[in-house]
Amino acid sequence: MCVHRARAKAPSPGQAHDHRLSSIQRVPFSFLQMPFFLFMLLPYHNLANLNCIGRQETIKMDPQTKIDLGLDDKIAVVSGSARGWGRGIAMELAARGAKVIINGRNPDTVQKTIDDIEAAGGVAHACIADVGSTEGCNALVQSAVDAFGGLDILVNNAGFLLSAPLWEMTDDQWDDVLGTQLTAQFRCSRAAAKIMMAQGRGGRIINMVGGGGFTGQFNNANHAASKGGGMGAVLTWSQELAPYNITVNGVVGIVETDLTRPLHDKVRAARKAEGLADWNISARELGSFPADEAASIVVWLAGESAASVSGQFLEIQGPEIQLWRMATIERSFHRHPRWTPETIEAAGLGPIISGPPRIEPGVAARIARMKTMHK
Repeated sequence: MCVHRARAKAPSPGQAHDHRLSSIQRVPFSFLQMPFFLFMLLPYHNLANLNCIGRQETIKMDPQTKIDLGLDDKIAVVSGSARGWGRGIAMELAARGAKVIINGRNPDTVQKTIDDIEAAGGVAHACIADVGSTEGCNALVQSAVDAFGGLDILVNNAGFLLSAPLWEMTDDQWDDVLGTQLTAQFRCSRAAAKIMMAQGRGGRIINMVGGGGFTGQFNNANHAASKGGGMGAVLTWSQELAPYNITVNGVVGIVETDLTRPLHDKVRAARKAEGLADWNISARELGSFPADEAASIVVWLAGESAASVSGQFLEIQGPEIQLWRMATIERSFHRHPRWTPETIEAAGLGPIISGPPRIEPGVAARIARMKTMHK
C-alpha cells in the first residue's frame, strides 16, 4: 500500500467505439429550460452567441452491446477516488478492465472502494496520499508503477470547497484549494507525463475543470481561479504532449456528492422560504447527477475511441453532454496609430461594456438566486 500523509486534517466539505447516430433531432433551445443550478457553470460572458450551448441536439441511439474501449489491463490513477465522482470513475474504469489506483486520505473509505471493485471482479490498489503536496503527488503516480508496472491513464479529480468572500478569505483557504485543484494537477501530470513519455505507448490525462473559470463563482474565487487555470493547462499540455500520443482533456460535471449536497439543501431552504409548494426538489432536478452516470464521459476519454481527442472541454449533466469552446472575440476596435485614454473614451467603449453581463433577464435572475447557495 502506498501511504503518504502531508496534512493532519482534511478541510470540511462545503466549508467552504463505432456507434453511428441513428437520428439527430435539432430542437429549439432556451437557457430558461435549464435547471438554475447549472448557471454557476455557464460562461456568462458570451451566452448570447456561444455556439456550443446555443443549440441543443437530441441524439437517439440503441447500442446492442458494450463496445471494447481498449481498457483491459490499462493502468489508471484517479486522485480523490475514495468517494464522490472519483469513486464513480474508478469503479467504471475497473469494470471496463483497467487496473486502478484508489487514492484518498482516509484509509477506511479507500479500502471500501477497493473492496467494492474487487467484489465486482475488478483490480485495484490503495494509495493513501495527500495531493496537496509535491511528495503526495509523486507518491500517488509512482504507486501505479510499483503496483502494476506502469501508467496509462491519469484522472486529476481531487477537490473541495472552502467558501468565503474576498475580504474574509484567508491565505490558507486560497492556498489549500488551489493546491489541491490546480497545483496538484500540475504535479501529478508532470510525474505522469514523464512515465508515459518513457514508456512510449501514449497515454491519457483527464483534468476536472469548471465553468467558474469563465464566470466566477460567488464566495469561491479560489475554486474559480483553480478551474480557469486548469483549462489553460489543458490547452497547453495537449500541445506539448501531442508528439508522444498523450491526450489531455478537461471534464466538467455537477455530481451528487457529499460536496454538493449542502448546496442542494440551501436551494431547497430558499425555495421553502419563498413558499413554493414544490420546494423539496431532487438533486437531479437541480442538475446534479449520480457519480456513475457522470463517469461515462471520463471513461470514454480514457479509451481508444478517444485517441484523437485532445485539448477539449466536455461537460456531462445527466442526459446532456456539452462541448465547450474557450472565450471568443466578441467585438474589436481599431485606431491608427495608437490608442489613448481620450480616444478610448471618445469611442464609447464604456457604455458598450459597462453594466451587468449581457444575458437574458430571466437567466440573470436565476444566477442571482444561485448566490443563496454560497452565502
